[in-house]
This record gives sequence, structure tokens and C-alpha cells, in this order.
Amino acid sequence: MAREPAGAPPPVPAPAPPAEVAPAPSLEPAGEYRIAGVDGGDIDLPHGITASIGADRIEVVSQCVEMAWSYRLEGRALQTTRLPVVTCDRGRYPQEEAIEAAFTAAREVERTESNGLRFSGGGRSVILFSQ
Repeated sequence: MAREPAGAPPPVPAPAPPAEVAPAPSLEPAGEYRIAGVDGGDIDLPHGITASIGADRIEVVSQCVEMAWSYRLEGRALQTTRLPVVTCDRGRYPQEEAIEAAFTAAREVERTESNGLRFSGGGRSVILFSQ
């Protein structure tokens, strides 16, 4: 083993190679969902509310009430635009009105710890789970 001369500075270790960072999984929300909650509360209705998400459209059905938005997603950043749809005129439950407001205000979408999707923005949020 070679010795360093007296008074020489100790050798500098080579820098560690950069850690490989796995790319964040892409968020692809397309699918069929049940809407489980809105604005931090559960949906407590005698019927389910569903959401169908395509490549650029979100459709929500609650019995005969229908709502729709076009959307654009870049990473987690979301932009929605309310679309006109033919629907019944039975009036709306407060939960349906809150869902409409939450999707309209949504500016971000993310996976929850329980593998749901959270759409949020403007102090509103809606939680979806796969069917």
C-alpha cells in the first residue's frame, strides 16, 4: 500500500454518481368512477353519482341529472370548461350543485393515498374512485 508523503492533504473521494430519479407516473384519469365525496364530505344520497372520464371530456350522471366538462391536463395542472348538456329539470340536490362547482373550479388533479382521484381548486374538491 502506497503512503502519502507527510503533510500532503488526504485524497478527495470521487463524487457519488447522481441518483436516478424515476419519472413521476403520468396521471391518466380516463375511466369509469363513482363520486365518493365533495368539498371534504361524503356523498349521502339514496343513489350513486358516477363520472366517466375520456381523453378530453368529463361526464357526471346523478339519476337523470347530467353534467359535462371538457378538460386539458398537463402533469397535474388541470383546466376545465363547462359544456351544455341535455338534462332533466327535477331540481338538484346540494351535493350535485357542489360537484358541479368543484369540477368547474378544479385546477389540479392528483392521486390520493387510497388510489382515488382528487380534483381540486378554488377551495373546492371532488373525490372519485374507480368502479
